[in-house]
Amino acid sequence: MQRAAEEVAAFFAGFVAGEGCFSGSTAGSKFLFEIGLGATDRKILQDLHTFLEAGHVYESRRRKPHYDDEISIQVKAFRALIWVVLPLRDAHLPPSYKRQQYLAWRARLLDYWEHKAKRVRPCVVEGCDKPRRAHKLCRHHLYEQYGM
Repeated sequence: MQRAAEEVAAFFAGFVAGEGCFSGSTAGSKFLFEIGLGATDRKILQDLHTFLEAGHVYESRRRKPHYDDEISIQVKAFRALIWVVLPLRDAHLPPSYKRQQYLAWRARLLDYWEHKAKRVRPCVVEGCDKPRRAHKLCRHHLYEQYGM
């Protein structure tokens, strides 16, 4: 079973090298992994969505009469990008121009995640893993320190 998953991951890595897009806002607060195709290739994106267990599949009507309808998979959630997309791309994206684009995008994403992203962080008191409230302390330690 593990070998089959590795083969699927390697296949999708090659597919991403050709069709994938790693983008983000100029302010650096929004990040996106996306693959867009003609709607006739719906099955491959649905299979990728099933494999990743992350993101959403969107369908769009043709913009001009001679265009095809479009389908795309987009992963925007930070946790999905960090815990699903990055490990797969790190392990399976072959050396290519797409990998260079990915590495630059990855560096910006990880910098944002570590330094700017709003997320639940633990209390700064050693051994306490409860979520922070004010002054970098959990509710218990905050009340204890400020006599509330």
